[in-house]
Amino acid sequence: MSLRSPSPIVWDDRLKESDKKLVTDLNASLDRLDGLRAVEINPTGPFVRSKIAWKLVTYQHALLHRIVALMDGVGVAFNARSTLTVILAARAFMETLAVMSLFEERVRALLKAEDLGGLNALVQNSIFASPDPDFTEEFPDAKAVNILTYIDKFDKRAPGFRGHFDLLSERCHPNSAGHNFMFSKLDRLDGSVTYFEESHPERNAQMILAAVAALPLTGNLMARLDDLILKVSELHHRVSPMRGDQPESGG
Repeated sequence: MSLRSPSPIVWDDRLKESDKKLVTDLNASLDRLDGLRAVEINPTGPFVRSKIAWKLVTYQHALLHRIVALMDGVGVAFNARSTLTVILAARAFMETLAVMSLFEERVRALLKAEDLGGLNALVQNSIFASPDPDFTEEFPDAKAVNILTYIDKFDKRAPGFRGHFDLLSERCHPNSAGHNFMFSKLDRLDGSVTYFEESHPERNAQMILAAVAALPLTGNLMARLDDLILKVSELHHRVSPMRGDQPESGG
């Protein structure tokens, strides 16, 4: 089975001439990430030796598929000048990048502590996380972490990340920045209101580019997670080696 390639961003007159390099770099990064997406992950090799490693890698690739899908949405909507849709996808990309970043950080810390129980709990929560109160009442360990927790953590690495996320959020919500100020202009002299497909397209385009500029970090996170997950498998197999052809338990 093959996967459809994501749509690249096409530079146009909403952007500055100096933005061409960033657009080219983003498209190249997206193309590389597209090539990293797994079509199938089987419990073989390091993943048959450790169920925890198998769960970690399946979650890792689910996040990668989400990031590629969101960037595909950014490209499709940007090229169609559907700016509000681009902003929604770009903000969701920021959320997903922050989640992947904290996931890598926590896997690294738990591996260093050789805490297999903590690794298993982390990936279980990550895979099944839900805000549904009925579900989490039955499975309290699956309670989702508020997305702003991830955003604030990432902001410590990249100051200004939270501020830009909040800026996009104001456009995503039906607040004044997401309706009146985005689609209309008031003439204070005669009281008339003129509507547009969008106000300030150049400013909006810059806001979108700034939101997705961190896309290349995804490749670095993927490489580090690949290495960490293999080390988790080695640790798990060392602590609880397979017996015969049956993999050890891992939750």
